[in-house]
Order: sequence, then structure tokens, then C-alpha cells
Amino acid sequence: MPFYFDIIKKFFTFAFTYMFIHIQSYIYTYINMKKYYIGVDVGGSHICCALVEGDTGKIVDGSLINNEVDSNASYMQITEVWKATIAQTLQQTGNVEGIGIAIPGPFDYENGISLIEGVQKYDSLFAINIKETIRQAFPDRSKPVSFINDATGFALGEYYAGAAKNSKRSLIVTIGTGFGSTFLVEGNVMTEKSDSVPADGYLYNIPFGQSIADDYFSTRWFVGRWKAETGNIVSGVKEIAEYAINNDKRALNIFNEFSSNLAEFITPWLQKFDADTLIIGGSIAKASYLFLDNLKSILKNQKIDKTEVKICKLWDIAPITGSAMNVKAQLNKEDMIKKENIKRKTTQFLAPEKAQPTPQGDYDIYPGFPLAKGTIKSGAEALADYIAEQKTVIIDGYVGVFWNELIQQINEILIKKGVKAVWKNIDAAMKSSDEIAQMLVPYLGEEDSIFGKITDKKLIDWFDKDKLTKIQPEASADVNIIIGCGAQLAGWNGKLIYVDLPKNELQFRMRAGAATNLGADKVEDGRNMYKRFYFVDWIVLNEHKANILPRIDLVVDEQRPDNYLSMSGDDLRKGLSAMSKNFFRVRPWFEPGAWGGTWMKENIKQLNTDVPNLAWSFELMVLENGIMFESDNFRLEVSFDFLMFNNYKEVLGDCAERFKYNFPIRFDFLDTFDGGNLSVQCHPRPEYIAKEFGMPFTQDETYYILNVKNDPLVYLGFQEGVNPDEFHKALVYSQENAKEIDITKYVQVYHAKKHDLYLIPNGTIHASGKDNLVLEISSAPYIFTFKMYDWVRLDLDGRPRPINIDHGMKNVNFELQGQKVYDELISKPYVMELKDGFCLEHLPTHPEHFYDVYRYNFDKEITIETNGKCHVWMLVEGISVIVETADGMKQRFNYAETFVIPAAAKSYKIINEGNTQAMMVKSFVK
Repeated sequence: MPFYFDIIKKFFTFAFTYMFIHIQSYIYTYINMKKYYIGVDVGGSHICCALVEGDTGKIVDGSLINNEVDSNASYMQITEVWKATIAQTLQQTGNVEGIGIAIPGPFDYENGISLIEGVQKYDSLFAINIKETIRQAFPDRSKPVSFINDATGFALGEYYAGAAKNSKRSLIVTIGTGFGSTFLVEGNVMTEKSDSVPADGYLYNIPFGQSIADDYFSTRWFVGRWKAETGNIVSGVKEIAEYAINNDKRALNIFNEFSSNLAEFITPWLQKFDADTLIIGGSIAKASYLFLDNLKSILKNQKIDKTEVKICKLWDIAPITGSAMNVKAQLNKEDMIKKENIKRKTTQFLAPEKAQPTPQGDYDIYPGFPLAKGTIKSGAEALADYIAEQKTVIIDGYVGVFWNELIQQINEILIKKGVKAVWKNIDAAMKSSDEIAQMLVPYLGEEDSIFGKITDKKLIDWFDKDKLTKIQPEASADVNIIIGCGAQLAGWNGKLIYVDLPKNELQFRMRAGAATNLGADKVEDGRNMYKRFYFVDWIVLNEHKANILPRIDLVVDEQRPDNYLSMSGDDLRKGLSAMSKNFFRVRPWFEPGAWGGTWMKENIKQLNTDVPNLAWSFELMVLENGIMFESDNFRLEVSFDFLMFNNYKEVLGDCAERFKYNFPIRFDFLDTFDGGNLSVQCHPRPEYIAKEFGMPFTQDETYYILNVKNDPLVYLGFQEGVNPDEFHKALVYSQENAKEIDITKYVQVYHAKKHDLYLIPNGTIHASGKDNLVLEISSAPYIFTFKMYDWVRLDLDGRPRPINIDHGMKNVNFELQGQKVYDELISKPYVMELKDGFCLEHLPTHPEHFYDVYRYNFDKEITIETNGKCHVWMLVEGISVIVETADGMKQRFNYAETFVIPAAAKSYKIINEGNTQAMMVKSFVK
């Protein structure tokens, strides 16, 4: 019996031990399955931090940490306390999903940058990227660090776990040193200005009484009223409340007056917002027993029956709960956004970081100018390595750059290296978006127009100069970094990195809603954004770029945020100088259009052909093109402007001072194969474009017919005896009634032939018809097209295309009609030189054109002298040619590729690689 008893005893002991271990393991697993968030409340003299349960919004018992902070201390002293407090909280669990921080404004909550200055609290944090500072304590970038206003944090805390729980439409106000407000709809913070919600949900700045609400619903109002009533000074509301408790009529009257004022002010907002709950918090709310009943009574008399008035429940811990639960809500939103996150809206591929040489005869869409091996570096690691070796770094760059991604990638690497960087954002010194928009009104024309006027503003005009002086390096930092458009304006002495973005990629980001205008806080209609880019942003940023180009230590191509390409400023300038003495080809880009065709889709490889059509190839549209440098097959792109800023004299030669940085000649394709007719249009006269749009010269064009099918037409000039009034009325009728008209009643048509040249000086009515491939040789301006008739069609976005009848009628030249059109607007080629295997033709342009066109036919090779002129070339018949310059550099150019030989090349050879005669056209300034 004892033997069996001992066996049974051992069995049950083992079983219970096994069960206990597994239950304990299950409990441990369950506890660690819980999701926690860290909530942080930053006050004027403290930082409070706690773990918050994601399921309930409750603060975990014993997790609250409260540390004192000297808000007048240095950046390092303040943030070291903050990081230490967060680190303490992190030690309590390994299961933190994110950190939410409630902090008073002004603050850039989206990007985590302090805008606090001039208030004797946290002034040392001005312009600092607090998010990246916190990352030194919480480096796991798979988990967010987010910021909200302290009043918003308070409101969300009350919504998730306090007095506003289960409320659908709640207005939460905090009354203390200032007047805070938050409008919530089912926990979503309402910030968009509407009839029922003020801008950003802020009530403090709403006019009331003799000033604004903040002056009436804050401690200073009570202190001021007490002094006015008694002549005595008190430190705060608490003292006045003590008088009221002792039945001091003066104190009681002040609280009654306060409740009356609050009721008068808040009533219309409760009505407009249709609030079911009004929550009152803040230090003054602790004296609610002295004003709440009167407030409720007045609201009831005002028929505010639907709104329940409550005093807050969580008090000081509300911002902790609210900031933590906001992280959870943001994570849920981010999961949804990631599925739809589009950073560029286009059918065309992103340029590859590496491109192999293009086969002979194939059009190359990624042309690179050769540099020495090892010149171009790849990746964020290379940037971080460079930055880690510096003490002070200025990162300037172009509008549309994804600055946050760049900061996050580099700082993550620096943290791993043990480098503590202080990131300061130049945007902290930028004027408000409203101030900037108001400043730019004179340059943006009418709202529904695509035309504005070239600005005379400078980049410095976007900034508050006093604030700029307050952005200074931190002596205690391992490395100081100031970043953003115009960062160099802060005047720091350090290494200068310039981050460039091709303008085509900027526009693709704009269309996706991922990029805004310089100084704008939201995405606008695409046409208006482009207008502001063209007439304002590009002007001031290009001038700034020109000024700092000699100082750039490192240039970065940012179009691929997952893999930056960079090279030294010295190599950039050397490469530009080499270009200016040899040859270059800009990177073309391609766009569909309402009338677009199929020739480019079918004949240019490497393009994404999954598009409805391709209308344009911007072969040499220099304001928007980039130039690519090649090293080890890497393709680093910078804007074409860099070349002109650095070497315009070498490029342009004898017309350099006339055009300066404005490269004068434009080449582009207009493809209507199987497409449609272009709009019937004209371009402005020189005096008109100068007066109305601030442009130095106008848009004089020619159509060189590169290819045709099906006997296409060109619309050019007026019919003999055309009646201007009748023409005008017909255009207006068509536009107002969406009715097609017989445009040939007014405009002549010509049957286009391959290699014809049609002349289109300013003021000429014209259009390319269907089934043409036009090489448009033109002066450089390109958006000043006054569409007068567009065949009553919609653009690709489904909207009517802009029609500019008024502009057109002020510029169209009715004298170009009848026989005069044939005599003056169709070029009559003649032979200038003829010998075995060679023919040089002159294709005369119009006297209005400042550029000329020559055509060369040759079997083997030709030698050309620049004679101080810049030559723009295209091979229009043949397979490919080799260009060899006096420097010994060689480059292949294929059929239909545009390339430029700068004036400084002096002499060069062009060698035909085909078995048949090559035909090339050359354009240059007369």
C-alpha cells in the first residue's frame, strides 16, 4: 500500500507541477500579448510618462513617471531628461507599440519639429526635430513616435477613458493659463475650417468682447478682474476661489461673470457643431463648483438642451492617455494609407539607378555623360558616413524632396554609429502658408487661368529673418544638421549638401498629392500648383541654387528615396565644365495628352507603353529637363539649370550675355499618329509676353515634319479675307455651347510632307493635324499657348481644356492670311554647298525667329566649326552617328535623339555609322 501511495503521490505532484508551469507560461504569454503604448505629457515644468493599455486606454498601475524639467535649460539638458524618462518607461515592458507625445504649441505636430520661441519656455528647442531626438531612446522605426497638441491630447484622453467616453460629437475646452479647444466626432479631431468648426479647431483666437476668447477664458482674465475690482494682485484663480468660498461677493461676481461670458461665447459653437457633450478641463475647472451651475442654467435658458455639460474626469493624466491612444488610432490609419500610398502618379517608369549602354540605333531615354569610375556613390549609408565625419552640415535642396524620409534613413544609420545628431529644420523660420499665399497673389493671375507672372521675389522673402537668426548649432551635439529648402539662408558655417529633384518627378509627386508648393501647407488643384511652380517656386529656388552652386560640397539625386545617388561638389562642377566643352544630351521625358499618338510608343524602347497615348517628348525643354552623369553605370541626375549656372558662357558662346541662364532653343516631339488634332492656337507677341507674364522673349515656333502617315494636315494662317469679328464670335459660340465649328472656314490647311518646315512666328494661328510626328524647333518658352479652339474635347482628366480666346484675340496676327501664308510661313530650302556625298541646305526661318535651321546630308563624316555658336542637333534620317570633339571625347547619338554641342567645343566631327546617307538638322541662334 505505501508503495502505490508513493507512486500516486509522485504522479499528482508531477501533474500539478506540469499544469502550473504551463498555466504560468500561458499567463505570461497572455500578458505579453497585450499591446501597450507610451503616453507622454510635456508641461512647462515637467514630463509625465506612463504605459497605457491599448485595449482599454487605462494607465498601467505603477507605470506613471513624473520628472521635473527646467524649460529654460539648454536643448541637451531638456531632451536628456525626456529621453531618460521614456527609457525608464520602456524598461517596464518589451511590448511597446509606439510613443505618443502631447506637447504645447506652436509645434509642427506632423513632422515633430518645435516652433516654440519667444515665450521663455523651451526656447532652446526652436527648429529642432524632436522626433529624431526621441529616436535616440526609441530607435525601432517600425513603431511610431507621434505628436499632438496638449489640448488635443487632453480631449482624446477624456474621449477614450474619461468624461467624453461614448460621446459622438464632443467639444472639449481647457481653461487655465490659456484657452484650449478640441472638436471631436467619434474620436476624430476636426481641424478643417467649416461653418461649425474654426480653423484647426482653435477657439482661443476667435474675437470676443473687446479682444479674443483667450483673454477672457484664462487665468490672466481672473487676475485682471480681481485687480480691477479690489486693486489687489493675486497669483491665480485659486486665491480668488478661496475668497468666494468665504462668500466674498466680489469673488462670487467674478465667477458669475466668467460663466456668463463662457455661455455667451460657447453657445453658438455648441449649436453649430451640434455637440452632445461639452467637457471642461484645465486648472480653472477645479473651481467648477463656483461657476458650473450658473453656466448650465444659462445654457438651458438658451435652449441648449441636447448638450450635456461635464467636468473632466481624468484631469492631469488625460493628455497621457490621449497621446497614447492617438498613436493606436494613427497606426490603424497608417495601415490603411500604406495600401493606397502613391508617391508618384505617372505611367512612366522611375529612372533606374543603373542603366546599361543602349544598343546602336535604339533611342536612349537615360543618356549619361561619362565621369571617372568611383565618382558616384550609392545609398543612404554613403551620405551618413560623410555626415558623421562633420561637425556642422547644411542640407539644402529643391521643393518636392521627401525630407522626412531622408532624415529618418540617415539618422537611423547615425544612431547605429553612436552619433548623436541634432536636426534643425529651416521650415521653422518660414512664414505661415497664408502669409506666403498673400505675398504671391500678384504673380498667380486669375484663379481659373493657367498663366501668371514671373516673380521678382527672393527665397529669403519666404522666411521670418528674426526666426532665422534663432536657428543656431548646438555646441554639445556630435553633429549639427540644418535641413530644408533654403537651409543655407540660416548662415551656418559647415559642409553644404544639395538635394536635387528632377522637375518631372516633382510633377509626378504633385499629381499624387505627395508634394506641395514651396511654403504651402496643403495640396491644391494640379493646374494651380504647376502655375505656382512655374512662375514662382522654380524662379526663386533656381536663383538660390545658382548662388550656392560654387559652395556645394555634395550633391544628391533624390528621385529614388530608397537609394540616393551622390557625388562631390567638385566632381559635379568638373563634370559640368567637361560637358560645356564637348557635348550633352538632356534626359527626355514623355507625357500623354488629349491628342496624343502612337509613334513614340511603337518606336522608342524602354518606355512604359501601357498608356493611352504619348503626346510629347520633352527632348530639350530645358527648364524641366535634367542632365545625367554616368559612373560605373550609375545615373545621377541634376537639373539642367546647374549647367547653365556654372558654364553658360561656354555653352552659349556669342549669345551668352543675351540669354544668360536661359538656354534659348527648344526641341520637342508632338506625336499625333493615330491621335487627334492639336488645338488651334497662337503664341504671344514679344511686348505682350513681357508685360503680362514677365518673360524676356516669346514663344516663336517651327514644325519640322519628322514622319507622316495618311496624308496629314497642318493648320497654318488665316484664309484670305477672314473677318476677325466673325472668327471671334464663332470661337465664343463653340466654347459657350460646346459645339464644333468648321475651323477651315477661317484657317488654312496644308498637306504635310516628311521633312517640310513650317514657320510659326508669334501671333500665327496654327495647329498640327492628326498623323504627324512633329519635331518642334522653337524658342525656349513653352507654356504660353493660347488655345482658341480645341475641337470641343475633354482633357485626359475628364475636365475641359483651358481655352484662352481673349488672350488669343489680343495677339493673333490677322495679316498672315491667304497667299502671304505660303510665301512667308513655309520654309523654302536651298542648297548652300554640294559635293560628292555631301549636301548642306539652309531652311530659312522667319525674320521674327532668332534661331536658324540647317540640314546636312552626308555619307561618311563631316567636320563642323562652332564659330562661337551653340549647335542643337538631331539625326532625322539614319541609324546613328558618332560625335568626336577636339578634347578626344566620343559619344554615339541615335536616330531622333536631340543633342547639343556647346560653343566652347570649337571643332568637332560627326561620323555616320549607317550604310545609307545620314540626314541631320541643326539649329542655332542667328
